[in-house]
Amino acid sequence: MTATRETEAFEEWLRTHNGFYHANVHLRHDEDSGYHLRTTAPLPPETLTVSTPHSLALSYLNALVDDAFPVFKQQKHRFKVEAIGFFYLMAQYINREQSFWKPYLDTLPCPYQELTEALFFEHEEDVAWLEDTDVWRTVCARAQVYEMYHRDGIEVLREAGIDTQPYTWHLFKWAATIYASRSFSSRSLRPTSNKYWAAYKSRPSDGTRQAVLLDMCHASAEDLHFPVLFPGLDAANHSPDAKVDWTFDPGRFTINLSTESEGLQAGDEFFNNYGAKGNGELLIGYGFCIPDNPHDTVGMTLKAPPTSLQSKLHSTHPGYFTNEGNWNPKKATFYLKRPHTTPQTTSGLSQRPQIFHQLPEALLELLLYILRDERGLEFKSYARPLHHLTDLESDGRRYLPHIARMIVQSLAPKLPKLQLTSSTLPSEPKSKKQRLASIYRQGQNDILTSLISALRTYTRSLIYNPTAGIPRGPSLVTLESFIHLLTSQTLLPESFLTGIEANANTRDLEQLRLADWEEDVWVLLLCYLHLQLDRLPVWLREALTPEYVEPISAATATASEQAESVMDIVSVAAEARGDDSLWRNQSWTPEFVARTGGSMLQFEAFMVMVPSGGEGGAEEARLCLYLHFA
Repeated sequence: MTATRETEAFEEWLRTHNGFYHANVHLRHDEDSGYHLRTTAPLPPETLTVSTPHSLALSYLNALVDDAFPVFKQQKHRFKVEAIGFFYLMAQYINREQSFWKPYLDTLPCPYQELTEALFFEHEEDVAWLEDTDVWRTVCARAQVYEMYHRDGIEVLREAGIDTQPYTWHLFKWAATIYASRSFSSRSLRPTSNKYWAAYKSRPSDGTRQAVLLDMCHASAEDLHFPVLFPGLDAANHSPDAKVDWTFDPGRFTINLSTESEGLQAGDEFFNNYGAKGNGELLIGYGFCIPDNPHDTVGMTLKAPPTSLQSKLHSTHPGYFTNEGNWNPKKATFYLKRPHTTPQTTSGLSQRPQIFHQLPEALLELLLYILRDERGLEFKSYARPLHHLTDLESDGRRYLPHIARMIVQSLAPKLPKLQLTSSTLPSEPKSKKQRLASIYRQGQNDILTSLISALRTYTRSLIYNPTAGIPRGPSLVTLESFIHLLTSQTLLPESFLTGIEANANTRDLEQLRLADWEEDVWVLLLCYLHLQLDRLPVWLREALTPEYVEPISAATATASEQAESVMDIVSVAAEARGDDSLWRNQSWTPEFVARTGGSMLQFEAFMVMVPSGGEGGAEEARLCLYLHFA
């Protein structure tokens, strides 16, 4: 960790051009940390550590005023903004002996050394460690875009008479990776007025920096958002525990040790803090991973909602759409962390579903809108969607099991793919790239396993125990447990089961289930209860009347094919029971069946693993109905 010719040259260049390293902070290099900052004496909290003036910054703005490379200014309309930055950095590296930034370029990773960012996973044995992961899908998509940038840029340079042979695809990826791993947002350069932005070029006479004001008042939002390299600042490696403050003074960017820092001792490395970044982002952008990274996440992308819902969302949540008004999957991608376990209070209504407080509220909000739209309910925008869904007194809690199920259905397919690929990999990684990918894969596996388990645990906690008496709050009931509850409370007339028996020649619920009668019996039971709704106790009546179920007197709904077939069962039951039965009620119509029992089965029933009653805690998949009892 001694000084080298490159580190000394860089520090001299930085000082000459009004940059700053604290007297006890120096640029050093070693095999493990690369170029980094290290102290030679103690630094107390609040120490001004490193500062770089805007005149040393390197971005696409410099390309627009560099007279030695006029092609970028002349052909700006043919490049994407970030592509200009990549090509300009390539041009500086290719011509580094004449470049103003030569001392800086000499401290950057060499394009031809082993680079560990995911974009440089090129060999089959390395790629195998990233297959079936969000990182690899992101890298492949990004590579396609970059290949287009490179191809189109090469064509522009060739037409301008520039020798394009040195501008290789490999060097382009290097330039893109340098920006990804070391750049800061253009917010660090943003002037008080967006009209004039300062770009810098060297004076031919003495090499000093000359400011050129660029009129950006008509620039698009894209042209005002670009990455910026700050030589000196970007040498600090990342630590999620580093306590530093960033200061954006006019014309200068500075990093200090914060007041919360414990300071540094002689020989310590000075770290920057890039923010709360998961291993996926670190591997793509920076080429490293952190074992047991507390900020690790898995991505969940929502598909485009129905067109009718999109039209409503576009006015209230325009951020989910492109400028052309199309659904933007990138904006509808949410990042979920490993859930932490929280001690539950008591069961029943006082038990708060803590897992939902650990999920992105924006994700929960969108899923709520989708569920309401599926049920034909009016669109409502919720200022506090998490509160609406989890407050003990809110009817929004009706949606939680469905939200849990939607998230599990989205995440669950990732896990077997991840595990299947892992089973084909060597037992131990054999290179640095593979070791990094292994850390990332393990983190993804752990997060997915924990999230799915937590959500399924929540869902299973709602399974109604028939021995518990009258249920309170949200409950999942099997056909057997619900009928047991109804009969124990004398709420189900004998005529219902005898009507079923008249059709199926049995009232044994297990035999009915094995004979594929379960869904029909559910629909009939819910309709049968609705026919006597005014005589049911409040705790049951409210469970059977979610807001999308219309009262009998409401306008009729479209009958389903199942509803038509159910009416045949009703006819047989009515004939068998005589005049004293609800089976002969005149309200029985295909429309009534569809909008009551049919709609509740459609929106509230799903398969859940429930105890089978066998030895060893065995479980079986059963169709359960979700009811929210008062």
